[in-house]
Amino acid sequence: MLASGAVAAIVGLLAHQLVFIYGEWHLKAPSVVHFHLFSGSLLYANHLFGHGSTQASLIRTVYLAACYLSSLFTSIAVYRLLFHRLKNFPGPKLAAVTKLWHVWKCHDSRGHLVLQAWYEKYGEFVRTGKRYPKPNRDSLVTLGIKYSGPAEITIFHPEAYEAMDGPNNHNTRSDWYDLLYPRISSIFTRDRQLHNERRKMWEQALSRKGLVHLKYHRRVLEKVRTLESLVALEQSRPVLINDLMYFFAFDSMGDFSFSEDFGMMRNQRWHSSIAMLRSALTLLGPFSPAIWIPRLGFAFMPALWKVRHWFHMLEFCDQCMSRRMKKTLPDRDIASWFIEDHVKHGSDPTRARWLSGDTATLVVAGSDTTAPSLTLLLYFLARYPMHAEKICEEIQGIDRENPATLASLPHLTGTINEAMRLLPAVITFSSRLTPPEGLMIDGTFIPGNTKICAPRYTIGRPYIHPHEFIPERWYSQPELIKDKRAFAPFGVGRTSCVGRHLALAQIRLVTAALVFHYRIEFASGENNGEAVERDMKDQLTAQPGACRLVFQRRCEKS
Repeated sequence: MLASGAVAAIVGLLAHQLVFIYGEWHLKAPSVVHFHLFSGSLLYANHLFGHGSTQASLIRTVYLAACYLSSLFTSIAVYRLLFHRLKNFPGPKLAAVTKLWHVWKCHDSRGHLVLQAWYEKYGEFVRTGKRYPKPNRDSLVTLGIKYSGPAEITIFHPEAYEAMDGPNNHNTRSDWYDLLYPRISSIFTRDRQLHNERRKMWEQALSRKGLVHLKYHRRVLEKVRTLESLVALEQSRPVLINDLMYFFAFDSMGDFSFSEDFGMMRNQRWHSSIAMLRSALTLLGPFSPAIWIPRLGFAFMPALWKVRHWFHMLEFCDQCMSRRMKKTLPDRDIASWFIEDHVKHGSDPTRARWLSGDTATLVVAGSDTTAPSLTLLLYFLARYPMHAEKICEEIQGIDRENPATLASLPHLTGTINEAMRLLPAVITFSSRLTPPEGLMIDGTFIPGNTKICAPRYTIGRPYIHPHEFIPERWYSQPELIKDKRAFAPFGVGRTSCVGRHLALAQIRLVTAALVFHYRIEFASGENNGEAVERDMKDQLTAQPGACRLVFQRRCEKS
């Protein structure tokens, strides 16, 4: 038995050194599990039919599996700690051994605080681990390099955004962007050429001109007026602004995306499918650092827990598009661009996967970022009412329903920027793989095919008076900005948020409408809104803690 245990241990060692040390495995994780379960079953059956008792066969199988797995994981740990090409970068040792440590640290969906603590302890370049990059084995052998995860550096330097997505970058997107597989989102695809080609369609659908010429402006204004009427109905009673902003964001998205009203503001309650969508996205709080974990969940427990909600979310998105495809409408909406492309290419199954992936992207990205942005902005206006008063003075005598006019107002723009600097809607998410030749950031060389991450929550802090809310730094006090590159709430370059113009128009219109008519205060007992940041979660997008506000009507002004 000892001899067979030694053989199993050798097999485990070779499995790491010859197989698992190379390439990416997140999409193959279910197959790996299936292979090992099948192999274990064969081993058990072989012992059993070799005239062993059931108990003895089971004990022998477990023993050999333990020898194999112990050897495999010991080899992985030793390599990652002592021989990995990133071993000289500082960072938590357990994160270097396994990404499960990072997942555990994020179990309460506070990944932004985990990374902030690591930045304060280890500096601007921290080895945080994750699954390894994508180079194929042949190229690795040619280079003489082994790539066994975790190969991830989290960068807390303002240069990170330009290095990742600037005009001269040759990075590719990381394994995280395979989350929707087999669906293909042309916005989140890892295929740079596909992204560049299909992004043009998104840009046409969400152009600045579209706000006027495609009548998105009218649709948004209707929703802003509905929102304002709901606030008026409360008559100075406390409003849970988190829910109200989600109702507004999803109703708006349904209208200008699919010409469909989800009715959440009208009914003042969550649409059941959208509530499941939000529940599904909570999976990404703890598991975003190791995307292979949800991939295993999708494969082995699709009908259980929040994984069930994930598939319901995707089904809901597909249903939205299916209903829209049956309509003939006089006005264009965002979905019309994708439908035209889909119809043009007939029954191409790849195009169907694109349509489904783009629809899911449209539903989630079109609402799940706007809602927290509005919630956090109103939180800051209640916390710092002097800035709400400055905006109120700024919008006197102008067309408050014209996004272009609102975009020219310095204090309104500065207030929105400052809210997004301190608490961006996407607080940690963003990762790329460096090109084979590596890249240099602020004098630090990052090896090739390394995953790099740039958390906005932390990078947005190194300013003059970094924790103070100072909108003036964006127009009259630029000396308070140490490095403009640190501010990128919508990303930069060709991978930046394609819907930024529409999102900013919504935020400006809502802010102008509410500030003009109301003084915004925290409800009694809210203690200056302390729950908003204290209970905020990082679940792909920021999910602020409960923010209960009171809207006191102003004396009407012209």
